[in-house]
Amino acid sequence: MSTESKTSLDDDVHQASSRMPAAFSGYRPFPPVINLYGNFSGVIDALITFKLCGADKNDFLYVVEVHHGFTPRGPLNFRPGFYLQNGTGTDAPILAAAGDEAREPLLMSTFSVKSLIMLPPLYVEINPRDLVTEIMYATTTSDGTVSFRFSIEVGPKMKSREEFEWRKTRKGNNNNNTQHSQFILIRLPPSSISASPSPSAQEESEILADLTFRNAISLRHLFVLELKGAACSGEMGDRWTLMVVATALRLYWLRSYGKTNKAIVGIGQKLRGK
Repeated sequence: MSTESKTSLDDDVHQASSRMPAAFSGYRPFPPVINLYGNFSGVIDALITFKLCGADKNDFLYVVEVHHGFTPRGPLNFRPGFYLQNGTGTDAPILAAAGDEAREPLLMSTFSVKSLIMLPPLYVEINPRDLVTEIMYATTTSDGTVSFRFSIEVGPKMKSREEFEWRKTRKGNNNNNTQHSQFILIRLPPSSISASPSPSAQEESEILADLTFRNAISLRHLFVLELKGAACSGEMGDRWTLMVVATALRLYWLRSYGKTNKAIVGIGQKLRGK
């Protein structure tokens, strides 16, 4: 990247950051490597919170609070999910939320193909306080791959809206029973918006992140999210990165309840459609 291009990008990032609502002041940009850990600082904390950290466990960035939906607290109301707080305590403002699209009986929600993602507003001057809603869709491709698709504005100026897809892959295992589950985040070409990409198109797609889940029985280290390529340069914008983190947290929730399983997603598609 040329010096002039980098200067222009830095100016755009600064202007975009200055438009963030007061409730989101103090927001720390996410590093290239992000880890989710269990929070064992106390009995209650261990039950209702997680720690989102940088590459080092001691780099505690944000607290993630579990919202079971038993009370209408926060923007999710009675819908279960996660709150990503803008700080390391549960009294900090809510930076983003990820949860079920609607409050439903367990059997019905198991086959829901939609997830609710709530982010800071695109235009702060018009909507300075409320979080705005995006939807992530679960689907299975023609080759049986499970994927979760969403769209979001990209770039510091957020002028264009693009499609992205978390695609489930297989990660190697060994004799120590340490099999991991992995998703890769793909930047979809415009031609793939209305249909599943062909194998050749998938190979040409830009990979922007890896999300690796630890062993399902592990309660301490839950996942590693690694940003790649354009996602590390700042050109995608802070709001885009926040969307990636929020959808990664949502995938952790879905995986915990068996909702990233190919059979479950396939049934959901037939029952609910997109």
